[in-house]
Amino acid sequence: MDEPREDGQQETPATPAPTTVEIADAAEDGGPYKNLWIPLVVVPAGIVFAIVAVFALFGSIGGSEKTMAENLALVVSGGKNERQQALFGLTRQVTENRAALAEGLTAPWEVPTGFARDVQDAYEGLDPDEYDKMLVFGVLLSSMGEASGVEILLGLLDLTDEQDGDGRVRFGAVQNLGLLADMGRTEAHAATGPVIALASHADVGLRVVAAGALGSLPGEGAQEALQGLLGDQELQVRATAGLSLSRLEPADPAAVPLLTDMAGPEIWEAAREDSPGQFRRGSDVQRFRVMAVEALGRYGDLTKDIILGLQESDDLRVREAALRMAQASEQG
Repeated sequence: MDEPREDGQQETPATPAPTTVEIADAAEDGGPYKNLWIPLVVVPAGIVFAIVAVFALFGSIGGSEKTMAENLALVVSGGKNERQQALFGLTRQVTENRAALAEGLTAPWEVPTGFARDVQDAYEGLDPDEYDKMLVFGVLLSSMGEASGVEILLGLLDLTDEQDGDGRVRFGAVQNLGLLADMGRTEAHAATGPVIALASHADVGLRVVAAGALGSLPGEGAQEALQGLLGDQELQVRATAGLSLSRLEPADPAAVPLLTDMAGPEIWEAAREDSPGQFRRGSDVQRFRVMAVEALGRYGDLTKDIILGLQESDDLRVREAALRMAQASEQG
């Protein structure tokens, strides 16, 4: 992506916690993904959007009308620009197919017989340092239900800072493994240890995406790592960890004080004053506040009074969210 990373995302259904990603404000100091905030990764149940990180990787390249087989052929043998556009085209096609099938519609793109094998062959023909392509093929194969795709993504977690200088390949691998785990792919659970290690990385973006993925990854140390991230110096890391802790079963009450602050305006205003490039759009801040209210709603009686107080919020959408949570609590 031309302006890669400082993070933001969307809403959560009441049933199996969802997962989706969106791009928020660009930070003035730049840097690959200093502008992405990916708190939850919220995908409607049943839709394999494990492909979403690839859009951040390649940016807003125009979609190709070539077939999936033609795009794969260009990835293998096309010129530099053709390869990049073909990679983007493949991710778009797989995403659109999965979304259509989840809605009971006919997939818009024909998947050729043996396509997964062709993708695997293309992966095996890569040079050892073609990490961007490895990420794309890992995402493609895992979205088609192939265990080999998960193995590829797991392998990318072992990249060093020298191999993955801006961290974006590991970012995409962590994000997708978290999504896959959230959708019941138990093979992705092997990522827990490596992702915990990335939760203490010097790179803010890697800490953010680790905090988001650990809400879906089981295993020893995951919850403790998230609790530790509540003290991170960067708000987007703390906030992501708080949202992830609210998704655990049972929801971890250690996140309640932070989530309460996130539901109000002051914490965002202070962050914007400290770093004027962050959280500039009111619509983003509003969305994050609503997400915090919804997270607080997962705690039931523990946060009942907090939810009640938020029904008097300065923001209409926050008030509406608090009312929804209160009603859901009464009904359930």
